[in-house]
Amino acid sequence: KWTSTRRLAACFDPLDGSGNADASICTGTVFGVFDADAGFRGGESPDLRDASSLSRAVLQPGNKLLAAGYCLYSSTTMLVFTLGGGTHGFTLDTAMNEFVLTHPNMRIPSRGSIYSCNESYSEGWSPDFRRYLSAIKGGRGQSGERYTQRYIGSMVGDVHRTLMYGGIFACPADDDVHPRGSLQLVHKSAPMAFLIEHAGGRSADDSGARSLLDVVPSRVHERCPCFMGSSDDMDELAGYLRG
Repeated sequence: KWTSTRRLAACFDPLDGSGNADASICTGTVFGVFDADAGFRGGESPDLRDASSLSRAVLQPGNKLLAAGYCLYSSTTMLVFTLGGGTHGFTLDTAMNEFVLTHPNMRIPSRGSIYSCNESYSEGWSPDFRRYLSAIKGGRGQSGERYTQRYIGSMVGDVHRTLMYGGIFACPADDDVHPRGSLQLVHKSAPMAFLIEHAGGRSADDSGARSLLDVVPSRVHERCPCFMGSSDDMDELAGYLRG
């Protein structure tokens, strides 16, 4: 992808989990990088001084990303990213003021025992997703193990834990407040899904059959139901979402 790239367009969520900052709970930054020219057809070129033109440069599906990652601001500061050929983690060495490669070729476990979602919206979730949660919480899922909920409310923190320990991160649609989910596709869900998939995991929209990387956005702040995590857990979840 990089060999024919002329200009780049980056999208950011500068401070994910900002509502947690005053409580000293982890926050983060999410980023994705596209080939800016790939968003245009017929010989057009992006006008880097025009906001609407820049928007078109990032209105591409996640499978067109050149790079994606996040910075995690917690007990340590970590930079985790992928260029499409593996996912790698760097930790900030404050003595040298440099990021040091500490987690090369990160791989998400094929199955975990943690699910991460905001259950305060569960009354509006689909019956299929609620059946899945009931099964894994009660030890009636494929693994036979009771799953534990862990939810920080910072996507970077929750996805980082999922990457390290396995399991599921979910932000489904609900009938009451978030009919399309609460996470923005372009600068949150798609970059994170790109990173997770290049670490051996999977992602899906609410159909269970389509990767988040195949969803084509029409607006910069468009929201989309979001599921990602360990491959075996995602396969099991997809079976429920497909009915």
